Order: sequence, then C-alpha cells, then structure tokens
Amino acid sequence: MNGVLAAFKVLLPLFYLGTLGMYLWLFFGDHPTARRWCSRAAVATVLFHVAGLVVKSVVLERVPLGSPLEFFSALAMALVATYLVIERRIEAKNTGFIVVGSAAFLQLLASTFCQTRISTNPYLQDMGFAGHAMLAILAYTALSLSFLYAVLYLFLARQLGRRQFGLFFRRMPSLEILERMSIGAVKLAVPILFLSLTLGHLWMYHLADEMAAMAPDMASRLSPWDPKILMTWVILLGYSFGLLGNRFLGWRGRRMNILAVIAFLVVMGTTGLVHHFFPTFHKFRSFGE
Repeated sequence: MNGVLAAFKVLLPLFYLGTLGMYLWLFFGDHPTARRWCSRAAVATVLFHVAGLVVKSVVLERVPLGSPLEFFSALAMALVATYLVIERRIEAKNTGFIVVGSAAFLQLLASTFCQTRISTNPYLQDMGFAGHAMLAILAYTALSLSFLYAVLYLFLARQLGRRQFGLFFRRMPSLEILERMSIGAVKLAVPILFLSLTLGHLWMYHLADEMAAMAPDMASRLSPWDPKILMTWVILLGYSFGLLGNRFLGWRGRRMNILAVIAFLVVMGTTGLVHHFFPTFHKFRSFGE
C-alpha cells in the first residue's frame, strides 16, 4: 500500500497540471477539443484524488488532515470538485484555468513537501469527524469561489467602464453569468455548511459520551459554545441573509458583488482572530505536539 501511496503522490500533480493545460488551451485558443475534454479531465482528476485520499486514509488509519500540507491537498480536490458543480449548472468554462491553476499549485506544494506520518490525534481517526471536516472544507471552498467570481465581476465591470476590451475581457463570461456563478457558489455553500454543522454537533455529543469515562478533561473541551462553532453559525446566517436579499430585496449587480467580497474578507479575518485569541477544540495536530 505504501507503494500505491507513493504513486498517487507523484501522479496527482500531473493530473492537475494536465487538466490545467486543457483549461489554458480553452482560454487562449477557444478550441472545441479543449472545450469538450477539459471538464472530463477535471472529473477524472477529482476521482483520482478521491481514490488517493481513500488509500492514504487506509494506510495512515486516519483522515489525511494532520498537517497544513495535507489540508492543502484536500483543499485542491475541493476547489475543483466545487467548481465542476458550478460549471455544470452555469455552463461557463472559461474561468476554469484560474480555479484549476490554484488547485494545481496547492497539490504540487502538498506532494513536494508533505511527509507521511502517524497522528495521535483521536479526532482524525473518527469517521464522524471526517464527514464533518470534508463538508466544512467544501462549504468554505464554495464561499471562496463566490469571492473569486465577485472579484472578477468588479474587475470586468471596471474594464467595461474604461472600454478596455483585451483578451481577458473577451474570454471571460458576461457580468450576468459571473454574478450567477458567485451567487450559485453561495447557494451551494449554505446547505453544505449547515450539514457540516449538524454532523459536527452529532459527532461532538457522541464523542463526548465516549470520552466521559476515559478522558474527562478531553471530553470537557467538546462544547457547542466553542468559539469556532458559534462563528460558523454566524457565517451561515449571514450568507443566508444575503441569499434572501438577492431573492426578495433585489440585491443585484455591483452592490451584491461588493457585499460578497466584503463578506468573505470578514469571514477570513474573523476566522484568523478566533484561532489566534480563543481556545478551541478544533485542532488537527497531535495532542502531544
């Protein structure tokens, strides 16, 4: 199995780079062959990556989220998988090179520098935590894509106002489609984030019951009032309110995309502050470290 794991480590970046090449070919050449095969290449990459994560989980007997580099690898997969859902719904492929390029960079980093090691963190060996963590990664990835498309919207709107119609402007989707992609990403993120929170609460109570007798100190750390959990509920409610504003209050165009950019920056800043200043039981590293 270690040999299979080593093969995945080498081949995964090649899959991502090959898929990136297809999307770049589409962007610069607008070739029908690239348009036909780029999405298929992305699907193959995601499936191959999922297989690699399964193999790594079996070998290490834990969820492969034990280090920042392992997280980068999971994030690369989540980026492409989430993008494919949005691409299929909106039928716009010309932004794919940006997303796949970011994912390829993350996976190249992970494959180059990541060192396989056994983690003593019991959370990483629990399937309930695995489902909760992967859903959270997918949700925040969707929010990051919403931010990306909002930035592209504002950038292209500025180019349109200045009448700067270069290659980038001509190849990008229309402002209306970019706005739909940004909102569509949030529509995808909100239910996934809710499922992540629900599964996380169920897992937390189950784990607390199991640890109550063996490790009461560790069990006491598991609380629904954990700052990260409370912050995530606020994020969920905030983005849900944004969707309601878009649907019923006519929030459209420049204002909506500015809100998307500001919301994501606030989320990232708040997340950093919570991790830095408040204790939380959400730690992926070993307890002995």
